[in-house]
Amino acid sequence: MKTNESLPLKVANQLKKDPLLKDAEIAVELYSHEVIVSGKVNKFFKKALACKIVSEITGIKSVIDRIEVQLINPDQFNDEIITKAIVEKFEKNFGNSYKNIEISIKNGHVTLEGTLKWKYQKMLATDCITYLEGIVSIQNNIAVGTVSEPIISEKDILAAIYKEKSIISDISVDVNGRKVIVAGNVPSTFQKNLIEKIVRS
Repeated sequence: MKTNESLPLKVANQLKKDPLLKDAEIAVELYSHEVIVSGKVNKFFKKALACKIVSEITGIKSVIDRIEVQLINPDQFNDEIITKAIVEKFEKNFGNSYKNIEISIKNGHVTLEGTLKWKYQKMLATDCITYLEGIVSIQNNIAVGTVSEPIISEKDILAAIYKEKSIISDISVDVNGRKVIVAGNVPSTFQKNLIEKIVRS
């Protein structure tokens, strides 16, 4: 690239090359090494894809996103349906950590709050829902830092078990993070299920 004048053309050509964006109406403006992308697309992932393509072009320092998402059938996906789909994605990608993410949606505009332990998790929170139907925008306000975990010891669990007077068998407990191993012999399936219920609660 010899001059800045060739940069807008290079950006436009890169966008046209992607088959997923062939029907997208995207305009490109250049101010120094800052690019403003604007226009309209019918799915959120196209907006995200366009911004990603532009940001990866050599010579681009920052991207200002002014692309609007105008759904073809906006009434087909209400906020409740979108929320359910997001929760399913988060459960699959984060395990129990998904409970640390707060989701709010209004007319397809998604806002994510909460705290996750790692930076890649924050990025994944956006990436794993980008292709979901009905989303118009995603505001990722998730903080990255120490996630507080409830502190519980073997002694706490044993105390809860033996609080149930019908349990008199010798029970051992081993806690490893959020994993609890309970061992011992009990006289009935009822007591085994009872102990399991106590530990889970």
